[in-house]
Amino acid sequence: MASVDIARQFGPGTDRRFFTVMAGIVALVVAAGFGPSYAASLPPPGLPLWVHLHGAIMTAWVLLFGVQSWLVGRRSLALHRRLGWGSVGLVAVMAPLGLLTNALAIQRGATPPFFTPAAAMAADGLDLCLFLGLYGSAVALRRNGAWHKRLMLCATVLLTWPALGRLIPLRSLGLSMILPAASALLILLALAGPAFDLATRRRIHPAYLIGVGLILAAQPLHGVLAATPLIQELARRLVA
Repeated sequence: MASVDIARQFGPGTDRRFFTVMAGIVALVVAAGFGPSYAASLPPPGLPLWVHLHGAIMTAWVLLFGVQSWLVGRRSLALHRRLGWGSVGLVAVMAPLGLLTNALAIQRGATPPFFTPAAAMAADGLDLCLFLGLYGSAVALRRNGAWHKRLMLCATVLLTWPALGRLIPLRSLGLSMILPAASALLILLALAGPAFDLATRRRIHPAYLIGVGLILAAQPLHGVLAATPLIQELARRLVA
């Protein structure tokens, strides 16, 4: 009963508003991280076509997540479901394009300066696999709203890590501190969901134990994978 009373203090629909706010925060992070560097790269010779395509697809995902959260908040569930099925096609394009973009960026020496080629390959590859796992689980559990929305939030938060690393304030920390700072910001963003559950329900939904747990585990695994002979060799071949 105590958790019910606490939830009532936040007012009806607070849960739905939380996910809409989180969608807005994710959009702001992505815009702040990629916007300045993208705008600076537009003058000739500009960026390759595949970079623009990758950016458009990723932007479409962030916008779709925001629209979907807004639709749930308005109880427009029928349209939410129809757009949800459309997201399957978007992810089917997003996944291979993400791997291709990463490989081509490594090949042309366009990875961020705080990344080695092996680190870029390991981080993007692992995070993409985790995103697909979380997204697939969210789709499979679409009839269970509590699980679905939390897993989808974790999947989308995971995608913000490259944007967090490009935030202008982090540059003042020095190259060696950008990755740890970006990981710390990502963890804080991921913990917003469990914190909200604790505040409104006095318990953390098990979906966050999986989603946030994977985000936490991925941070040290980036470095472990980057140091493996396989990733080192693949990266060497790309830059050769």
